[in-house]
Amino acid sequence: MRNLLKITSILCTIVLLTNCAAFGTKTLYKKETNSLIKPKTLGFSQLESKPIIDKIVIGTSDIYDQIMASELNKMDIESHNIEYPNFEKWTDLEKQKISDICASNKLDGIIFTQLIFINTKYSMMLIPVGKSQDTEVEMQYFDSNGNLILHTKHNTAKGNSYLDYPDAKKNCT
Repeated sequence: MRNLLKITSILCTIVLLTNCAAFGTKTLYKKETNSLIKPKTLGFSQLESKPIIDKIVIGTSDIYDQIMASELNKMDIESHNIEYPNFEKWTDLEKQKISDICASNKLDGIIFTQLIFINTKYSMMLIPVGKSQDTEVEMQYFDSNGNLILHTKHNTAKGNSYLDYPDAKKNCT
């Protein structure tokens, strides 16, 4: 009986720990502050390299816009789709431009997103069983002064631990 209890406890602990893990998610930067205030109004930019992304998978930017607006709305945050001029890579982002956009649109901050599609071959016991197009999503959140608050990355090829896989049909209206 005691052994059964030990084994059950160990299994429950393993299940709990693996369910809490986020294998493919990594926070690259988080501003050190004790008072992170919840924003009331956030902007989100177009996807980095939007014309190229839409050629790879048609409709990606429309789905992104709908999901961002929906998710921010669920958190009671008013959202605005913002066009950042010439957003092709992270180095294009300028603190003063971000601050000016926030001031002119009365935003508490802006979220910038980069998507990279990754062709992945899956195999089982060294036998190829299929191909998938996984995604690497990288996001940066800036406050209204143009300061980086959060930089995070999620790579579905390295593990989607959320067990709620995205479905374009489910998210499109």
